[in-house]
Amino acid sequence: MPEYAIECTGLTKKFGTFTAVNGIDLKIKKGELFGFLGPNGAGKTTTMKMLTTLLSPTAGEASVAGFDLKTEAEHVRTRIGVVPQEFALFGELTAMQNLWYIGALFGMKSSTLKARSEEILKTVNLYEKRNIPAEGYSGGMKQRLSVAAGLLHTPEILFMDEPTTGLDPQSRIALRELTQSLNDLGITIIYTTHDMEEADKLCERIAIMDKGKIIAEGTGEELKATYGGCHKIEIEMEEYDSKLLAELKHISGAQDVLQHNGIITLCLVTVRGGVLHTVSSFLAKKNIEVKELRAIEPSLEDVFINLTKKDTRDQ
Repeated sequence: MPEYAIECTGLTKKFGTFTAVNGIDLKIKKGELFGFLGPNGAGKTTTMKMLTTLLSPTAGEASVAGFDLKTEAEHVRTRIGVVPQEFALFGELTAMQNLWYIGALFGMKSSTLKARSEEILKTVNLYEKRNIPAEGYSGGMKQRLSVAAGLLHTPEILFMDEPTTGLDPQSRIALRELTQSLNDLGITIIYTTHDMEEADKLCERIAIMDKGKIIAEGTGEELKATYGGCHKIEIEMEEYDSKLLAELKHISGAQDVLQHNGIITLCLVTVRGGVLHTVSSFLAKKNIEVKELRAIEPSLEDVFINLTKKDTRDQ
């Protein structure tokens, strides 16, 4: 059996003269919870549509669940589930009716469909609401029903396209916990999101796309270590002089010292090894009143901005 759930070599999609996805190479291991990040128009959605057989590649090769994306698309579809960003089921139907309809499309036998539908609704915590029309569901409930529909035929790989967008905090947490529990069962999950904190907490590895290319890939920690910029110590105080700035740079080993609106920022390679204590003790010995002293680690948002820049994207 192949080691990878998804393998892509030179995967490309063009629309006329516009290249939406530009020759990406990608390997996602079985059982991974893999994240896609990127600004609007980066190529994430187009990549997802190709991997789920909704779009045909212009060039390149790819296999999904061991099947060729171009020549064995029907087999691919039997092995994958999709949770779209927008609710795409029938609001006038109950949860059970929606699942029966989806099951019929997959050719599932009625003798097993009822049991499977009930099982999966229990998994997503909708069993007690199974006979209520979906149009009466909250946003979080609709997304959990979408997950149930995507899981009904027991797929090996689940694609989730920004599933927590627009949800309240409680629903976001519930859906993240559900996603993690599904991955713990061995389901490979491909997850796109604009929420950096969500991606950092949830995904084992992350690919950052921009302008149709994968520009960085790795674990959250690897990305932050490579692209996150400096570690920071911020010191907020009422008064200080330029001599203090030079002293702080010397005793901390900072690469740079910045000052803005009463806050001194020390940029360091790391804040480990007692550097924060050293700075705190130095200020205490000088009887300098400090409002706040804090260490700030590089974040995935820092990585994202450093790689894709700050310009906004319209599409």
